[in-house]
Amino acid sequence: MNPAPPRGSEVRRAQARIARLCRESPDPMTLFARVADIVPAVVAADGVCGLTLDPATLLHTGGFHHGGVPHTHLPRLLQIEYGEEDVNQFPGLVKAGGTAAGLWQATRHRPHSSSRYRDVYRPAGMGDEMRVLLRTGHTVWGALVLHRGGDRAPFGDDEIAALTTLAPSIAQALRGAYLRHDVAAADSEFPTSPGLLMFHPGGELDRVTPAGHLWLEQLVAGPTGSAPLPQPVLHALSRARTAGDASLRMRSRSGLWVSVTATRMDAEGGVAVMIQPSSPEHVIGILMDAYGLTLREQQVAQLVTYGMSDTDISRRLGISPHTVRDHLKKVFDKTGTNSRGRLLQLLYFSHYQPDIGSGRTMGRHGWFRTAQV
Repeated sequence: MNPAPPRGSEVRRAQARIARLCRESPDPMTLFARVADIVPAVVAADGVCGLTLDPATLLHTGGFHHGGVPHTHLPRLLQIEYGEEDVNQFPGLVKAGGTAAGLWQATRHRPHSSSRYRDVYRPAGMGDEMRVLLRTGHTVWGALVLHRGGDRAPFGDDEIAALTTLAPSIAQALRGAYLRHDVAAADSEFPTSPGLLMFHPGGELDRVTPAGHLWLEQLVAGPTGSAPLPQPVLHALSRARTAGDASLRMRSRSGLWVSVTATRMDAEGGVAVMIQPSSPEHVIGILMDAYGLTLREQQVAQLVTYGMSDTDISRRLGISPHTVRDHLKKVFDKTGTNSRGRLLQLLYFSHYQPDIGSGRTMGRHGWFRTAQV
């Protein structure tokens, strides 16, 4: 028996509940747990999972799971998700410009064409799956995954449309949860604004803003009044005095990735150094830096994680498809991989899954906020 199609009034009530939930200021995982109670009132589901995704790569960084895939089947699911091409994966949904889609819908009611269904869902007694992107503008912060049992009807077009309508409200709530709880943590751990250090032409420190002092406390082992400036700051300063500007990244004492940017301010050689949290794009660059990738190779690698083809990448970067393939070959050579799938596996299983397992939490930029020490 097919579930009754969702009514507009049910969607509006759900949106109102999510708006009230936002005012309660939940953290991201509590938000997902509450959303998992709200969604079934709109669309019947046997399981609702909320995933946080790294906006720079669309790789999974954690989440809330209720009635999802059994743990015994997760290794195969992750292998498919980050090493094989399958139907209705997140990069494909982003590329298609969609918000929500069901597995039955995407396969035209031929679910066996999906290895995810053949190898994971069917053996686990599960049926259809609906994926819903949570994004604000062009930035994807997370996703919902709805499941139905193998004896239930697949998700209908009207149900998928209802979740498409509801998704922006949930996305705004998730983005707000990142901001509120990262700022709350920053009150006690990190400054909330960039720090500025001004240097005389001879290299002597002229002045430091209050936020700059706070950032220096995160970058040096002892009190800033007695400790020398961090070597990366001195390196950026020296490079900017000769080359005009410099940019690099370093970890704070608590594990946060920090960007240090230095700019020569005048002909005499005065330099301004800015310290602030690294963006997701900087962080994926950090991972790729470890393999010796050039900036262009890093850009190509990041776009690969978004599921872009050689042609898509060539259009985005303004280079020929042949040049893209040349860069991609170098990416594979330097990372010890030989395909897009292997590259995704390397990124996820070597650099993301360990952080998820260690319990690191997400920050305002959609990246892991603190490290376990």
